[in-house]
Amino acid sequence: MRMGIMLSRIRMDEKALIAEANLRGVEVVPLDNKTLVFALEHPHLELDVVLDRCVDQHRAAYALTVLESWHIPTVNKQAVVETYGNRLLASLALQEKGVPMPEVRVAFTPESALEAMEGLGYPVVLKPVEGPQGQLVSRIQDKYTARTVLEHKKILGAYHHSIFFIQKYIESPGYDIRAYVVGDQTVAAVSVMTDHWISPISDGGLVTNYPVTEELNGLAVSAAQAAGGGIMTVDIIQTKDAWYVVEIGPSTGLAEASEVTGVNISGHFMDYVLKTVQEGGR
Repeated sequence: MRMGIMLSRIRMDEKALIAEANLRGVEVVPLDNKTLVFALEHPHLELDVVLDRCVDQHRAAYALTVLESWHIPTVNKQAVVETYGNRLLASLALQEKGVPMPEVRVAFTPESALEAMEGLGYPVVLKPVEGPQGQLVSRIQDKYTARTVLEHKKILGAYHHSIFFIQKYIESPGYDIRAYVVGDQTVAAVSVMTDHWISPISDGGLVTNYPVTEELNGLAVSAAQAAGGGIMTVDIIQTKDAWYVVEIGPSTGLAEASEVTGVNISGHFMDYVLKTVQEGGR
């Protein structure tokens, strides 16, 4: 079997995935998106499957569109990457399936965004509708802060600063939960604690194992399947009264999560990729 792995650079996670593929007798073909060129007139990649590990989700979505048109199975599918790469699409998908999440408002001008924030009640979280988790994210405590941040957005002027994705802020118990979903199973979960209200693993948070209970598994799998299924992370906050899905996205931080949980997450990923090929790309 020949597996393409589409990537921006080879990180620890990609090294682990390639190693797991080699253990299973899979020939790995790196597809660097900085040099990759598609000739649309005829398919020219002889691959049984492609695993997407691009950092740039726009490049990934376009590349997956071409690959799927050539009937090459991909993990994840283009529609899934489009959904979790766009917070509005992801929220609509979660809402449709009844997955609990913070209240959301979407506005298109600073004036309507301020009105939306006032209606939700402070604090709120302002996020770009697209972009990596944790980047350009602001917790806004009051209308004075809101006006300042919205003024900055207006002056910056770029397209992604003119769509205002606003979430009601959910007070966490000091940590967030990141669940690693593979198909219909949550194979591992970690809690992430930092001294900042945003808790990304990449920023040096304290990462510890978190037990995968039936309730957590059900919520995480429901969120992943709402986005179209496959392999992804689901970021969750549990309060004393409820659970909330706050983000869904591509699976990162595999090496550290595997170390603290004792679960070979990369191995689970590769088993899923092989299963996808056996099932004809479904």
